[in-house]
Amino acid sequence: MNITTKKNAWKLESSVPLWFFAFVPYKIGEGLLIILMPLFIIQVVGGTVSDVAKVNSLIALVGMFAFILWGNLSDKMGYRTPFLILGFLGFTLCTSMLSFSDNLSQVLILGSVGGFFMATITPVGSALVLDSFPEQEWPKFFGKFYQVTGWSFVASVLFGMTWLNFASKYVDNVAAMRGLLLFAGVVSSLSLLLCFLWVKEPKFVRKRRKFNPKLLGQLTVGVIERRAVFYPSRALYFVLRPSSLSQAVQPLGSPLGRYYLCSLLFFVAINLVIVPFPVFLTNTLKATNTQVFLIALVKSTIESWLYVPVGHWVHQRPGIKLQAQATALRGGVFGIFVLLALIPPQPSSLAFVGLAQILSGITWAAIAVSSSTAVGILAGKEKEGSAIGFYNAIIGASGALGSLGSGYLAATFGYSVCFGIGALLTAFTAWLLWQLQPVVLAKTS
Repeated sequence: MNITTKKNAWKLESSVPLWFFAFVPYKIGEGLLIILMPLFIIQVVGGTVSDVAKVNSLIALVGMFAFILWGNLSDKMGYRTPFLILGFLGFTLCTSMLSFSDNLSQVLILGSVGGFFMATITPVGSALVLDSFPEQEWPKFFGKFYQVTGWSFVASVLFGMTWLNFASKYVDNVAAMRGLLLFAGVVSSLSLLLCFLWVKEPKFVRKRRKFNPKLLGQLTVGVIERRAVFYPSRALYFVLRPSSLSQAVQPLGSPLGRYYLCSLLFFVAINLVIVPFPVFLTNTLKATNTQVFLIALVKSTIESWLYVPVGHWVHQRPGIKLQAQATALRGGVFGIFVLLALIPPQPSSLAFVGLAQILSGITWAAIAVSSSTAVGILAGKEKEGSAIGFYNAIIGASGALGSLGSGYLAATFGYSVCFGIGALLTAFTAWLLWQLQPVVLAKTS
């Protein structure tokens, strides 16, 4: 191969399709909404930690069913761009209107309607990747798509932190937060414009999305954990259909059934801790909104940076051992949060939170990538797609359940009990995953 050919090959390998960047403004708006929502409920409309949990749970539940609805409808009709336009437009309008909300009822309604339209974008966007590239190149382009959207989320957190830091010098906290939420809606409208300019309807639409085993290690419940918790069914690329449920549903005693149980317990635990956590930071540890964004920035940056190398590592070997170890470490992180909730706030408390979030970012990269790989291996050939779809539906259900539980526990018994139950469930999940190792290894040998 001559030098010119090598350069062209490298350019082709490293290039990112222009239409991927049409999602960037939306991802920035989505990231701002996710971090702002609990702060907005507490500080602007006068809600409680229970109200934060209710809103998060309702959005997760609406999103789970809407995700399957939109994905199947897009496949059946054979169109992609009209659904993307609908999603961008709905999100833009609902988020912009949300910035003017004066009470919790308005937040619940607009948040749920916005979540319904958000559910259009991810399954249709992923289907567009499947339609636009040859099957053998799916893993590479899914990886690039994740990189673009993941770093867009990081950019949104950085912008939000900067905004709140400078806006507080000129306007009060409520005005600063309303302005940032309005910006989230307005900036998302750019994705609507870019969709018209850059996203073209594919020549061939895959109405029945075929699963490629090479995608194991590339699919994940979300590059950024906070985004996955807020909208937990987002990686359901191979959308559930009634005909596929018989392949996906498994007896609890089977290896795949036990893994589903692990997933249910883990994501309930995740929501028990993470949903009320921003409120804990501001109400108990007296963190400023800027500090909340800074903590989110540290964690999301690590998650985005580690996602690709961890994906390559897991793609070469079964990742359930890594997932069990990362889950156990996450249980230790939650234990740190329990201690912080039990002792009086100290000047060093936020520093410990920051260190714990670094560990959280590392563990999430391992857990998110390893999970789809384990599901695919345990499901067996020809059943991976439906199993991953059902797995993500479980995540959506556990997101709603864990969110509701977090509000009740935090409001009734305090943050230490809420975080403590999350830590115990996470530790138990790690033990169950460890017991599944021999089964996964046997299926890969």
